[in-house]
Amino acid sequence: MSAGLTVTLSVEHLDTLRGALGSVRRRIVPTMIKTARRGVWRYVVDPVKNMVATESGIGSAIWGKDQSGLTSQGLVVQGKLNIGSHAGTTTLKLRGIPALLERGGPIKAHTIKNAFGHSGRKMPHPGMTLRAHGFGQRGLDEGEAAIFSDVDGAIGEMLRRHGF
Repeated sequence: MSAGLTVTLSVEHLDTLRGALGSVRRRIVPTMIKTARRGVWRYVVDPVKNMVATESGIGSAIWGKDQSGLTSQGLVVQGKLNIGSHAGTTTLKLRGIPALLERGGPIKAHTIKNAFGHSGRKMPHPGMTLRAHGFGQRGLDEGEAAIFSDVDGAIGEMLRRHGF
């Protein structure tokens, strides 16, 4: 499951400035990419990992006590960042249990290995239906404005450094 994030990134009067910007114009898109990528991790991926680990009711044995397993196992990751001349898009990719938590649905009966943190202990799980938690969409909604603000500030700072 991939939850989509669309952030509109723009610079006011870019068309007017095109001739005057010269070589600076080539730096705008890389600045947007770098800042947006960092912002998606800071304002979306990290908060979603925290929500999944602390609000889902599923034990940390699955992904690690510090939530690093959510990223290292590829369960909560940022998709490819695409930036055009005036806009950028990316996705938040949720796989496995985080994807199931996002949309809700049934879990089949299964055996939990290393139950309650005890190595070698097995416990039957009867299965259940999970409600949709919407962690991914909530993270995207809450992070969008902060990402835009960071990108806007980075471009403004770059233009100021070059005398615009």
